[in-house]
Amino acid sequence: MVSLQIRGQNFCGGTLIYPNWVITAAHCFENTPVNIVRVVVGAHNLRNPDRFVQVLNIQESITHPEYNPTTFQNDIHLLKLNNSANINFAVRTIRLPLKNSDVNPGSPCSVAGWGQVTDFGTLPRALMETDVNVITREVCNQLWRESISNSMLCAAGPGPRNKGFCSGDSGGPLVCTNRIEGLVSFSGLFCGDPRTPDVYTRISAFLPWIESVISRR
Repeated sequence: MVSLQIRGQNFCGGTLIYPNWVITAAHCFENTPVNIVRVVVGAHNLRNPDRFVQVLNIQESITHPEYNPTTFQNDIHLLKLNNSANINFAVRTIRLPLKNSDVNPGSPCSVAGWGQVTDFGTLPRALMETDVNVITREVCNQLWRESISNSMLCAAGPGPRNKGFCSGDSGGPLVCTNRIEGLVSFSGLFCGDPRTPDVYTRISAFLPWIESVISRR
């Protein structure tokens, strides 16, 4: 789990997929000067960092060439770090999805981040994680007025309580059975509201692009 920060403040999440590569959302880097962004790995409590925290700079920032900021299509971005992160018990890479795989509706997954924990701007004391279930694109499209494509995943919290991501969690991982399957992309006005299910970029749809970018650098 990666915290992307400007002047010590978390603004988006990300995930280490190789020791020197982070995957995140393209919308995190709209109008964001890369030279002021720091990549923080190994963190838990951002206000009280411990000895396991590593801070890295970005060598190269690559957004998907067909990213659409209006529809959030192709909302995926890669960061090449200036150095490889030290892999230890506090810092690990995560496996990418299998080629052409999809996540079955009803699958239990989790989403994590340092984003707000209420609709009123409350920040967490430390890294937060919650469980969510993947829902069908058909149901999601009905609720989102046909704006959900096959390169997206939708999820909502199980049970009556609102569960999901919030402001500041963008680019963070949707993890299902120890693989990163999605990236936090967009949601409705209220955090975790099942009437506007959370929408994620479906990473398996972009594996050829990810591999081509990394292999060329």
